Amino acid sequence: MQLYEGVIKSWKGDKGFGFIQPNGGGKDVFIHIRDLAHSNYQPQQGDDVCYKVVIDKNGKIRACDAFIKGQEISQLYKRKCFKKNQKTKREYRSGMPSILFIAAIPFGFSAVPIKGQHNFIPFFVYLVMSLLTSIVYASDKAKAHKNDWRTSESTLHMLEFLGGWPGALITQHVIRHKNKKISFQITFWIIVIIHIAIWTDVVFFNSVDIEHVLSHLLT
Repeated sequence: MQLYEGVIKSWKGDKGFGFIQPNGGGKDVFIHIRDLAHSNYQPQQGDDVCYKVVIDKNGKIRACDAFIKGQEISQLYKRKCFKKNQKTKREYRSGMPSILFIAAIPFGFSAVPIKGQHNFIPFFVYLVMSLLTSIVYASDKAKAHKNDWRTSESTLHMLEFLGGWPGALITQHVIRHKNKKISFQITFWIIVIIHIAIWTDVVFFNSVDIEHVLSHLLT
């Protein structure tokens, strides 16, 4: 994650939190004392601070892995960061195979119209929309870190519904964006289920015209 610099704009010592004013401009960033790399130092207004940012489950950004310039980082915090990084790497490695398998499902189903009718449209729709959705996801996370104007969740869901959900699924896991917000994930997985249900009907029951569905969605 990118390291940012700023100044402690305000600090409430009795409550253990405050706000950082980013050097690059933008909205103030919330910081809690548990995210500071110091064991005995209480931040003061005007302190120079380096920090990373994360997006919480409510879609708001806050500082993490922060340290005050000139203050010694505690050994306890160093061990905590090391364990956290190791856990993140294990979770990433263990989860990626299942993510890739699910994301490959519509491409596997797309082989049916390719083989039977030489129809490549579904395959290329999923491919192009997945790439586009991944780019929009990455852009949205970058905007969140900079406190810029965000891409609306309805826009993200629209891209997913139009065939970009495989790219969204992979990107959520790789850059850890929107993967912890429950309300967003519920809508996302409903979209995934709808797509898989339609393909199941097309492949095994042949009661849905996939070309008609795609032309209706894209017009």
